[in-house]
Amino acid sequence: MKTKLLILLVIFALNTTAQNDEEAKTLFGNGMPHLGYYISPSCQVGQIAGFTAIVPGVGIGVVLNRNIYIGAVYKFIVNENTPTGETDNTLYLDQRWYGVKCEYSIMPQKAIHINFPLEVGASHIEMDKKDAYGDRGFTLSDNDASFAYVEPGVALEINMHKYVKLNFAAGYRFVSDVKFRSLPAKELTGVNCSVSLKIGLF
Repeated sequence: MKTKLLILLVIFALNTTAQNDEEAKTLFGNGMPHLGYYISPSCQVGQIAGFTAIVPGVGIGVVLNRNIYIGAVYKFIVNENTPTGETDNTLYLDQRWYGVKCEYSIMPQKAIHINFPLEVGASHIEMDKKDAYGDRGFTLSDNDASFAYVEPGVALEINMHKYVKLNFAAGYRFVSDVKFRSLPAKELTGVNCSVSLKIGLF
């Protein structure tokens, strides 16, 4: 009888110890979050100032818990086009963007999934002469302006490889009030589409 009682007490003690050794459940998960990183070359196309702008760029950032991306973005217009309302056809609009991009991914472990990107930052515009690279003596009155922009969007993402993702996105660019020559602020807003690669540890 005493032997049976002792065995029962040992089993009870082992079971209690095992339960106490279980990791405590918490509201925001257990332990440190997964941390990855990525670099992302991209190309965006959209209407800006009355012409179709081709906008290459690059981003770099970190990945939290495999589904939250936070990084920095740099983009610029690569083609030379005269904007709406500009009377001098020898000039083109030079525009650059410097931003922070956050992106939330739904079920990133699936081969094809949906992301929701949000980009916020500052943009700088100026007028330059066409086919006149390195002409540092060129100046114009009211030749440049800076303003804030916000660009929400939605993206379809494909897991091409363990370390590579292909991303197709559509978004809408909003800008703060800006006064630049004869160009209204509404000409700097609009729909855009982009394709990008994410290369890194996810």
